[in-house]
Amino acid sequence: MMIDYNVSDHWSADTPDWLKSLVSSLDRRHGMSTVLPLTVIVEEVLEWLELASGVDAWKNSANRVSLRRDLDESIGALGASLRAYIATSLTQFQVAFSRLINSPSPVLKQPPGSRTDAVWTDVGTAAKKLLDVLDDDEAARVCWDDLVATARDRTLEGREYRPIAELLFDQLRRHGLGAEWIFRDLVSVIAFGRDPQDPPIGERGVPLEKRLANARSHVGTRAVVEPIVVWLGYQGRAPLDLSAGRMSFMDAHWAVPNAGPDGQSFEHKAELWELVRGGTLFKVAELVDEESDVDLLVRVDLGTTTAADAVDRAIRIVDTILDVSIHNAGGIRPHLAQYGLLCSGQAGSWNFMVPRGETGFPNDHYGAGITARAIEEHGPRIAAALAREDLPRFLAAAIEVQITANHPFSRDMAMRDPSEADIRSVIPLADRVVQHVAAYAALTPSDLLGLLGERWPHVRWLVDLRRAVHMCLLGGGNRNELLDELRREWFANNPSRPWILFVADRSGDMLSLCRIESERAWIRRMFTSVSDHANYHALIDCYATEGAVLEKRRSRIRNALVHGNPAGFAIVESVRGYAEFLSGSALNLALDSYIEGKAPAAVLAQRTGEFSAMQTGQTASDYWRARLVSQAATGAAGSQAQFRSSPFMV
Repeated sequence: MMIDYNVSDHWSADTPDWLKSLVSSLDRRHGMSTVLPLTVIVEEVLEWLELASGVDAWKNSANRVSLRRDLDESIGALGASLRAYIATSLTQFQVAFSRLINSPSPVLKQPPGSRTDAVWTDVGTAAKKLLDVLDDDEAARVCWDDLVATARDRTLEGREYRPIAELLFDQLRRHGLGAEWIFRDLVSVIAFGRDPQDPPIGERGVPLEKRLANARSHVGTRAVVEPIVVWLGYQGRAPLDLSAGRMSFMDAHWAVPNAGPDGQSFEHKAELWELVRGGTLFKVAELVDEESDVDLLVRVDLGTTTAADAVDRAIRIVDTILDVSIHNAGGIRPHLAQYGLLCSGQAGSWNFMVPRGETGFPNDHYGAGITARAIEEHGPRIAAALAREDLPRFLAAAIEVQITANHPFSRDMAMRDPSEADIRSVIPLADRVVQHVAAYAALTPSDLLGLLGERWPHVRWLVDLRRAVHMCLLGGGNRNELLDELRREWFANNPSRPWILFVADRSGDMLSLCRIESERAWIRRMFTSVSDHANYHALIDCYATEGAVLEKRRSRIRNALVHGNPAGFAIVESVRGYAEFLSGSALNLALDSYIEGKAPAAVLAQRTGEFSAMQTGQTASDYWRARLVSQAATGAAGSQAQFRSSPFMV
């Protein structure tokens, strides 16, 4: 992804600020909006229509309210142009959805597979129609128009561009394009006037309006449809020679050396040679004391399609065979180490920098043998079926749930990066932590969640305030002395004053160093809130509304994960931070009460002096200045820890 604060180095003096803002709004590294893209929440509704079951699904009013609030937020974040473009299909979907969520209990209790009433089918039809409109080329161009409009409007200070940029990103992804690369192309087009295919050298003298027109055209360009083949390289010795359906398994130690012109002939030899002839991909040991980068190769023919997400699609196909085989027979899961992509027979993208991953038992040849035999037994029939049609949704959901249940007890649990299943587990586990702390404090879980929820707005403000500081201290430019001075104090192990006062006193200097034009108005607003209580209060109101939405969404997702109902990964990720805030705050406060010998319920209910003062109208800067004066008068020394206070201890 682009480095936005370096992009600004080339701007001329007469470049409008809104153009800089537009360019840096294409950088997604500065945090994601909690508002879900409309495409994501409509897909979630479709998932619930098809898969959600049980009393904790549609019959649960809290779930319906949460879905409605998420939908309202997504619609509210739309730009004016896209809202007008999808008005008819959006209205039809809203009407059908409202009719469903207000249906009587007998209808809402109907299980998947029996939902044939018009109230169900109308929502599904309207949702698919709305997604079709959002997925067309012109919708992406119109969403781009809205992103340009937010950049031009210099009165906006609420990061309104972020949900629009995220919706555009998801639209491009759904088009079958590499959204990360398209955003990078847009930076090249807008900031430097280059064509996406141009080498990244210098700026071209392309007029501004032409740049905008080129960018608009680029976001509406469809992905190339062509023959796509993915080669996946796995670590874990599982000797296999198997072809079935669209997949071929082969022993890398034999296939790679024979891929060259002088090697033995085998099916797909020319493709493998195209990938390995450079000597960097799929390397295998040639001497006894060497280690191979890969042990097992799997070729997946995706047919005539687009290259975007091709590797992920191929992995999901292979995972289906691995999941079923290992579930039925045990064994270990090979570690995906490298991949190579072929587009129309020519090498496309590849990855050969993945570090080696060990299974739970190093050199588990016995486990690898079990896996190989299981794939040979179960793989051909599964592969043939996958070549005929995609895995049915109910079956896919059943496999996913079963593998999630099996995973903690598998041979290869140890020494692995967190998987999606691991990340999903954060939500119910975090909920369990809150329940344990509630029992420790003799509170009901709902009462404790209420106490923790009251902390969220101020905690969110503190976290965002720190984020704003970090955005200003990214670096670059020609003012290194000032930057070094600010960094020294901000990152000091023993700060001389509370960090809030650092923000209050040095906000002007930090803003002068800000290179992220799209965030400038928001950063200024955050800095101002330290010394302006009205501004702080307005932000707190926004964070409180956000917290209410996130709590309902977290509860819905927690119930979905526990009861096996749909929980899209994007939705899970959107509440992960809030769930971690709940469990982290609860546990930290409970430990504090234990260490201090205080009643847990009292500690969970109490608030810091800063929090209490700001609730009564005092500003953060005034509170800390008064506290320093008081400490000086009494001879008490302010602890360095409180100057770096954790937001979780509000």
